[in-house]
Amino acid sequence: MVGAFARKLLLVDGRSDSVAVKWGHSAQHERKDLGENLYYSGNRQMNKVNAAEDACKLWFGELAERGVGQEDNVLTQEVWNKPGQIGHYTQMVWQDSYRLGCYVNWCDSMTYVVCQYGPQGNWIGDPIYDTGNPCTTDDDCMCTNCRCSKEEALCIIQYSTTVKTYAVFNVDKSY
Repeated sequence: MVGAFARKLLLVDGRSDSVAVKWGHSAQHERKDLGENLYYSGNRQMNKVNAAEDACKLWFGELAERGVGQEDNVLTQEVWNKPGQIGHYTQMVWQDSYRLGCYVNWCDSMTYVVCQYGPQGNWIGDPIYDTGNPCTTDDDCMCTNCRCSKEEALCIIQYSTTVKTYAVFNVDKSY
């Protein structure tokens, strides 16, 4: 979608990455209200930062390959059922998902990346994200408890001081 601009920033959430660490690939009922993207490389000891970057590029690349096919930016059954996949991309940019946790691990035969997003996205019939102009003031933000980050031109949800922000990718072994 040319000229589209997502207006909210995604918060890296240590609680979500600990869930990603615990579950790896999980059934939906085991990760209540979390969306999940998975990636693996046959390279057993791939640099973990490179694995994370490759995963994100692949997931985001679904847009260029398949598109969402709608000017109103709504996830439809038609878009969802297109050959190939679009769901990794749509979950990454989903309007209502504002928490992110990712984990990269070396397994016996691969390097594995799992990212979980909360709340879960990919709801058929809902907007993928609201489009609009970059914010310049707090009044431009249409979300509850949001403030405009002038540096990033994104609306950021404000949390209580008990929520902490963590590193994007949890890597438990040296690389």
